[in-house]
Amino acid sequence: MAPHERRADLIRTALRVFARRPPGDVTPEEVAEEADVSRALVYRYFPNMAELRRAALEQAMAELMPRLAPPADLPPLEQLRVALRTFVDFADSYAPSYAALLNGGSVIATEETEAEIDRVREGVRRLILERVGIGEPSPRLLLALRCWVSAVETAVMFWLRERAMSRDELADWLLDQLTAMLAAAGGPQEELDRLAARIT
Repeated sequence: MAPHERRADLIRTALRVFARRPPGDVTPEEVAEEADVSRALVYRYFPNMAELRRAALEQAMAELMPRLAPPADLPPLEQLRVALRTFVDFADSYAPSYAALLNGGSVIATEETEAEIDRVREGVRRLILERVGIGEPSPRLLLALRCWVSAVETAVMFWLRERAMSRDELADWLLDQLTAMLAAAGGPQEELDRLAARIT
């Protein structure tokens, strides 16, 4: 393989392994065995596991964001429902890694990974606001959306552990939480009326 192809292949391999085991527990030897290459080759492209974990996270996040943008011709509520189901499926496919990333004390939760996750959070907030036609949200609305995104992350983490409801039930419950949080957020009446008309 060309160098860029080999590097991309090692990242894809690491993601497959991270889908089965917490990234902090994975060794270069495991990635090498999965990729059918030598340990030395893994280190040639990634001097340590932190570098490989970061590259894998960037790749996973790059794949996630386009998938979170549902068809624009759907009603806004259905767009959110589709995006939530997509996110839950994504988290489920990387369950060990998802839990580790949200655990601030874990070996893989670093300032750099947090910054990468924050970029996704910001992208989700921006996508919601664009789809409901609000260019300059009030501070109250922005805070409500930030809290809701955090609630989604936490709820999905508990769901992965307990699976007390179906994926679709979880998505619907999270939509109910968004509606309730927006109703309680306050802010300009025109902004609230527009939101209510678009997502309920």
